[in-house]
Amino acid sequence: MIDGLERAVRVLDLFSSDVPEWTVSDVCRELNLPKTTTWEYMQAMTGLGLLRRTARGRYRLGWRAFQLGLRARMTSEISGPARVEMSRLVEKYAETVQLASRYCSEVVYLEKISPRTGVQVNLTRVGERLAAHCTAAGKVLLAHLRPGDVQNVYAGAGLTRLTERSIGSWAVLETELATVRERGYALEVEETVEGMCSVAAPISNEDGDVTWALSMSFLEYLLPTHVEIYAQAIVDAAQRLSHPKAPSPGDGRLP
Repeated sequence: MIDGLERAVRVLDLFSSDVPEWTVSDVCRELNLPKTTTWEYMQAMTGLGLLRRTARGRYRLGWRAFQLGLRARMTSEISGPARVEMSRLVEKYAETVQLASRYCSEVVYLEKISPRTGVQVNLTRVGERLAAHCTAAGKVLLAHLRPGDVQNVYAGAGLTRLTERSIGSWAVLETELATVRERGYALEVEETVEGMCSVAAPISNEDGDVTWALSMSFLEYLLPTHVEIYAQAIVDAAQRLSHPKAPSPGDGRLP
Protein backbone atom coordinates (compact mmCIF):
# COMPACT_ATOMS: atom_id res chain seq x y z
CA MET A 1 0.00 0.00 0.00
CA ILE A 2 2.78 2.44 0.93
CA ASP A 3 4.75 1.53 -2.22
CA GLY A 4 1.69 2.22 -4.35
CA LEU A 5 1.10 5.57 -2.70
CA GLU A 6 4.73 6.52 -3.16
CA ARG A 7 4.59 5.65 -6.86
CA ALA A 8 1.43 7.72 -7.30
CA VAL A 9 3.13 10.71 -5.69
CA ARG A 10 6.16 10.25 -7.94
CA VAL A 11 3.88 10.33 -10.98
CA LEU A 12 2.10 13.47 -9.76
CA ASP A 13 5.46 15.16 -9.08
CA LEU A 14 6.33 14.95 -12.78
CA PHE A 15 3.64 17.42 -13.79
CA SER A 16 4.69 21.06 -13.82
CA SER A 17 3.91 24.30 -15.61
CA ASP A 18 6.85 23.61 -17.92
CA VAL A 19 5.84 20.00 -18.64
CA PRO A 20 2.05 19.78 -18.09
CA GLU A 21 1.48 16.65 -20.20
CA TRP A 22 2.95 13.15 -20.00
CA THR A 23 2.40 9.87 -21.85
CA VAL A 24 2.60 6.48 -20.18
CA SER A 25 5.84 5.79 -22.05
CA ASP A 26 7.35 9.09 -20.91
CA VAL A 27 6.50 8.34 -17.28
CA CYS A 28 7.98 4.82 -17.60
CA ARG A 29 11.29 6.20 -18.85
CA GLU A 30 11.44 9.02 -16.33
CA LEU A 31 10.65 6.89 -13.26
CA ASN A 32 12.21 3.63 -14.53
CA LEU A 33 8.99 1.69 -13.96
CA PRO A 34 7.47 -1.20 -15.95
CA LYS A 35 5.03 -0.02 -18.62
CA THR A 36 2.18 -2.27 -17.47
CA THR A 37 2.53 -1.13 -13.86
CA THR A 38 2.69 2.51 -14.89
CA TRP A 39 -0.37 2.18 -17.13
CA GLU A 40 -2.35 0.59 -14.28
CA TYR A 41 -1.40 3.34 -11.85
CA MET A 42 -2.22 6.11 -14.28
CA GLN A 43 -5.57 4.53 -15.15
CA ALA A 44 -6.45 4.28 -11.45
CA MET A 45 -5.37 7.87 -10.85
CA THR A 46 -7.50 8.98 -13.79
CA GLY A 47 -10.50 7.18 -12.32
CA LEU A 48 -9.92 9.02 -9.03
CA GLY A 49 -9.70 12.40 -10.75
CA LEU A 50 -6.02 12.91 -9.95
CA LEU A 51 -5.22 12.73 -13.68
CA ARG A 52 -7.21 13.25 -16.86
CA ARG A 53 -6.62 11.75 -20.29
CA THR A 54 -6.60 14.11 -23.25
CA ALA A 55 -7.92 13.36 -26.73
CA ARG A 56 -4.34 12.74 -27.87
CA GLY A 57 -3.85 10.01 -25.28
CA ARG A 58 -1.66 12.13 -23.03
CA TYR A 59 -2.26 12.87 -19.36
CA ARG A 60 -2.65 16.08 -17.36
CA LEU A 61 -3.46 16.77 -13.72
CA GLY A 62 -7.14 16.18 -13.02
CA TRP A 63 -9.90 17.99 -11.20
CA ARG A 64 -9.18 16.35 -7.85
CA ALA A 65 -5.55 17.52 -7.88
CA PHE A 66 -6.86 21.03 -8.53
CA GLN A 67 -9.42 20.68 -5.74
CA LEU A 68 -6.87 19.41 -3.23
CA GLY A 69 -4.56 22.30 -4.04
CA LEU A 70 -7.32 24.83 -3.44
CA ARG A 71 -8.34 23.15 -0.19
CA ALA A 72 -4.75 23.10 1.05
CA ARG A 73 -4.51 26.81 0.37
CA MET A 74 -7.88 27.66 1.94
CA THR A 75 -7.26 25.62 5.10
CA SER A 76 -3.63 26.67 5.59
CA GLU A 77 -2.95 28.53 8.82
CA ILE A 78 -0.32 30.69 7.13
CA SER A 79 -1.57 31.46 3.59
CA GLY A 80 -4.18 34.07 4.54
CA PRO A 81 -2.08 36.07 7.01
CA ALA A 82 0.97 35.75 4.74
CA ARG A 83 -0.84 37.20 1.75
CA VAL A 84 -1.80 40.26 3.80
CA GLU A 85 1.84 40.88 4.75
CA MET A 86 3.03 40.06 1.23
CA SER A 87 0.58 42.50 -0.34
CA ARG A 88 1.84 45.27 1.93
CA LEU A 89 5.44 44.53 1.00
CA VAL A 90 4.71 44.46 -2.74
CA GLU A 91 2.75 47.68 -2.54
CA LYS A 92 5.53 49.46 -0.63
CA TYR A 93 8.62 48.13 -2.39
CA ALA A 94 7.30 47.00 -5.82
CA GLU A 95 9.26 43.73 -5.62
CA THR A 96 8.13 40.10 -5.88
CA VAL A 97 7.44 38.39 -2.52
CA GLN A 98 7.11 34.65 -1.92
CA LEU A 99 6.07 32.26 0.84
CA ALA A 100 7.85 28.92 0.81
CA SER A 101 8.21 25.66 2.68
CA ARG A 102 10.63 22.74 2.35
CA TYR A 103 10.21 19.25 0.92
CA CYS A 104 13.36 17.17 1.45
CA SER A 105 16.19 19.05 -0.29
CA GLU A 106 13.90 21.38 -2.22
CA VAL A 107 12.07 24.58 -1.42
CA VAL A 108 8.40 24.66 -2.48
CA TYR A 109 6.67 27.95 -3.25
CA LEU A 110 3.23 28.18 -1.63
CA GLU A 111 2.27 31.80 -2.30
CA LYS A 112 3.61 34.53 -4.55
CA ILE A 113 2.64 38.13 -5.22
CA SER A 114 4.33 40.19 -7.92
CA PRO A 115 4.12 43.91 -8.68
CA ARG A 116 2.04 44.92 -11.68
CA THR A 117 5.10 46.19 -13.49
CA GLY A 118 8.74 45.20 -13.42
CA VAL A 119 10.68 41.95 -13.67
CA GLN A 120 8.68 38.73 -13.33
CA VAL A 121 10.40 35.85 -11.49
CA ASN A 122 9.03 32.77 -13.27
CA LEU A 123 11.05 30.16 -11.36
CA THR A 124 9.20 30.93 -8.13
CA ARG A 125 5.70 30.28 -9.42
CA VAL A 126 3.30 28.74 -6.89
CA GLY A 127 3.89 25.00 -6.71
CA GLU A 128 7.36 25.13 -8.23
CA ARG A 129 10.33 23.53 -6.47
CA LEU A 130 13.98 24.55 -6.50
CA ALA A 131 17.14 23.23 -4.85
CA ALA A 132 16.98 24.63 -1.32
CA HIS A 133 20.66 25.54 -1.04
CA CYS A 134 20.38 27.78 -4.13
CA THR A 135 17.64 30.03 -2.73
CA ALA A 136 17.37 32.43 0.19
CA ALA A 137 14.14 30.77 1.37
CA GLY A 138 15.75 27.34 1.19
CA LYS A 139 18.80 28.47 3.13
CA VAL A 140 16.57 29.78 5.91
CA LEU A 141 14.75 26.46 6.16
CA LEU A 142 17.96 24.39 6.02
CA ALA A 143 19.59 26.62 8.65
CA HIS A 144 16.96 25.64 11.21
CA LEU A 145 17.39 21.88 10.85
CA ARG A 146 19.08 19.96 13.64
CA PRO A 147 22.89 19.69 13.44
CA GLY A 148 23.89 16.94 11.04
CA ASP A 149 20.51 16.76 9.30
CA VAL A 150 21.35 19.00 6.36
CA GLN A 151 23.33 16.39 4.42
CA ASN A 152 20.77 13.73 5.33
CA VAL A 153 17.93 15.56 3.56
CA TYR A 154 19.92 15.34 0.33
CA ALA A 155 19.93 11.54 0.63
CA GLY A 156 23.52 11.20 -0.53
CA ALA A 157 23.10 13.40 -3.60
CA GLY A 158 25.48 16.24 -4.32
CA LEU A 159 24.73 19.94 -4.34
CA THR A 160 23.29 20.83 -7.73
CA ARG A 161 24.40 24.20 -9.05
CA LEU A 162 21.84 26.32 -10.94
CA THR A 163 24.34 29.06 -11.79
CA GLU A 164 28.09 29.58 -11.46
CA ARG A 165 27.47 31.32 -8.13
CA SER A 166 25.44 28.49 -6.58
CA ILE A 167 26.96 26.80 -3.54
CA GLY A 168 28.63 23.55 -4.57
CA SER A 169 30.36 22.25 -1.44
CA TRP A 170 29.14 21.15 1.97
CA ALA A 171 31.78 23.20 3.79
CA VAL A 172 30.65 26.42 2.11
CA LEU A 173 27.00 25.57 2.72
CA GLU A 174 27.56 24.91 6.44
CA THR A 175 29.35 28.25 6.78
CA GLU A 176 26.53 30.00 4.95
CA LEU A 177 23.85 28.41 7.14
CA ALA A 178 25.73 29.44 10.28
CA THR A 179 25.69 33.02 8.99
CA VAL A 180 21.95 32.77 8.35
CA ARG A 181 21.31 31.63 11.92
CA GLU A 182 23.48 34.40 13.34
CA ARG A 183 21.99 37.35 11.48
CA GLY A 184 18.40 36.06 11.26
CA TYR A 185 17.92 36.18 7.49
CA ALA A 186 19.37 34.63 4.33
CA LEU A 187 20.77 36.30 1.25
CA GLU A 188 21.04 34.78 -2.22
CA VAL A 189 23.01 36.56 -4.93
CA GLU A 190 22.57 35.20 -8.48
CA GLU A 191 22.57 31.62 -7.19
CA THR A 192 19.25 30.73 -8.80
CA VAL A 193 18.99 33.13 -11.72
CA GLU A 194 21.70 35.36 -13.10
CA GLY A 195 20.96 39.01 -12.38
CA MET A 196 18.55 38.25 -9.53
CA CYS A 197 18.95 38.28 -5.75
CA SER A 198 16.66 37.51 -2.83
CA VAL A 199 16.44 37.83 0.94
CA ALA A 200 14.42 35.56 3.22
CA ALA A 201 13.49 35.25 6.89
CA PRO A 202 12.04 32.38 8.96
CA ILE A 203 8.42 32.01 10.03
CA SER A 204 7.74 29.80 13.05
CA ASN A 205 4.58 27.79 13.72
CA GLU A 206 2.73 27.62 17.02
CA ASP A 207 5.18 25.00 18.30
CA GLY A 208 8.14 27.27 17.66
CA ASP A 209 9.41 25.26 14.68
CA VAL A 210 10.54 27.10 11.55
CA THR A 211 8.09 25.78 8.97
CA TRP A 212 8.00 28.53 6.35
CA ALA A 213 10.18 31.26 4.88
CA LEU A 214 9.18 34.66 3.55
CA SER A 215 11.35 35.98 0.72
CA MET A 216 11.70 38.99 -1.58
CA SER A 217 13.36 38.88 -5.01
CA PHE A 218 15.04 41.86 -6.67
CA LEU A 219 17.52 42.76 -9.40
CA GLU A 220 21.22 42.42 -8.61
CA TYR A 221 22.05 46.06 -9.32
CA LEU A 222 19.91 47.05 -6.29
CA LEU A 223 22.01 44.94 -3.92
CA PRO A 224 24.38 47.69 -2.64
CA THR A 225 21.63 50.23 -1.95
CA HIS A 226 18.54 48.17 -1.08
CA VAL A 227 19.57 44.88 0.53
CA GLU A 228 19.45 46.11 4.13
CA ILE A 229 16.11 47.83 3.59
CA TYR A 230 14.59 44.74 1.98
CA ALA A 231 16.09 42.35 4.54
CA GLN A 232 14.75 44.34 7.47
CA ALA A 233 11.30 44.55 5.88
CA ILE A 234 11.24 40.77 5.35
CA VAL A 235 12.50 40.05 8.88
CA ASP A 236 9.85 42.31 10.40
CA ALA A 237 7.04 40.80 8.33
CA ALA A 238 8.19 37.23 9.11
CA GLN A 239 8.25 37.99 12.82
CA ARG A 240 4.70 39.35 12.65
CA LEU A 241 3.63 36.11 11.00
CA SER A 242 5.45 33.89 13.50
CA HIS A 243 3.81 32.59 16.65
CA PRO A 244 4.46 35.04 19.53
CA LYS A 245 6.13 32.39 21.66
CA ALA A 246 8.40 31.16 18.88
CA PRO A 247 12.12 31.81 19.30
CA SER A 248 13.73 34.14 16.76
CA PRO A 249 17.32 33.82 15.54
CA GLY A 250 19.54 36.73 16.50
CA ASP A 251 17.85 39.83 17.77
CA GLY A 252 15.70 40.31 14.67
CA ARG A 253 17.49 43.48 13.64
CA LEU A 254 20.15 43.91 11.03
CA PRO A 255 23.71 44.44 12.20
